[in-house]
Amino acid sequence: MIARYEQSVLSGKTQVTVQRYGGLQNLPHWHMESELIYAEKGAAEVMTENTVYALSEGGCIFIRSGAVHYIKAEADSIVSVMKIDSELVFSAVGAQTPVCPLLEHRYPVRDVFEKIRQEISAGEKYCDVVCAGLVTAMTAEIFRSEKTEALSTSSESSAYKELLRLVAKRYADMTFDEAAEFMCFSKPYFSKYFRRMSGMTFSEYLNVVRVSEAVKMLSHGNMTAGETALAAGFGTIRSFNRIFKRYTGFTPRELPEDYVFIGGTENGGEGFDPTLSVTKIL
Repeated sequence: MIARYEQSVLSGKTQVTVQRYGGLQNLPHWHMESELIYAEKGAAEVMTENTVYALSEGGCIFIRSGAVHYIKAEADSIVSVMKIDSELVFSAVGAQTPVCPLLEHRYPVRDVFEKIRQEISAGEKYCDVVCAGLVTAMTAEIFRSEKTEALSTSSESSAYKELLRLVAKRYADMTFDEAAEFMCFSKPYFSKYFRRMSGMTFSEYLNVVRVSEAVKMLSHGNMTAGETALAAGFGTIRSFNRIFKRYTGFTPRELPEDYVFIGGTENGGEGFDPTLSVTKIL
C-alpha cells in the first residue's frame, strides 16, 4: 500500500463515472475528483474532514477534491458513488463547497445517476458531453440550494494524510506512540481522533495495512508464512494467523491464488483502491 491516495478512475475525455455497491466498506482515503455519495437503500456512516455523518436512505453527501473520507455502509445497503472531475466542478461552481457535506435538500440523484450509467454503458457518440451536462446541471442545482462557503485547507488534515503515508511505508515497525507523536497529540486525544477519522482504532488500521502487505507477499510464492509474518510486522506466527484469518477469512496456507484484499496500482504507481473485499460491486 503506497499511500492513502485513491488511484484515479477517470481517464481521457471521461469526466464522470458512477458505481453501485452493496455493503460498501472502505478505508480512509482521498482523491482529486469530487464525489457524490447516494444511499439508494439502507444507511451508511460517512466520515469527511473530521466529522462523521449518518447517511440515511435517499440522502446524499458531497465531498470536494482532496477531502479525507471513508464509507461504512450496512451489509444489505446499496450505495451509489459518482466521481466528478475536479475541473468540471470548479468550472460550474468555482472554489465553493457545501457548508455541510450532508446535503439538506433532496435532489433527483437516482435518475441522474441512472442516465449517466446508461450513457456510459451505451458508449454512443458525445457520451462524455451528455454526462458532463447532466453532472453540471445537478451540481448547479445542489450549490444553488445548499449553504456554501469558500474551500479551505486544514493543516490537521494535511498532517493526517502524511501520517497515513508514513504508516504505508513503515507498517512493519510503526507504533501507536510514534503515530501520536507525529501528530503532536496526546495519546488519549490521538486515540479518539484516529478512530473518528478512520472508523477504526490505530491498531485495527495498522493490522489492515499489514494483512494487505502479507497477502501480496504470499501471492508471490517465495516466502513462508513465518517469514511473511515477520516481514509484515507481526510479533508471532500465532498472532499473524489469527489476525490474517479475521480479516481475510482464510489462513495464510489456505489463501486462494487470485485473492485480492485491497487493490493497488500496477508497477508501483501512485494510489490504491480503498474498497474492502466485503463490498459487492453491483
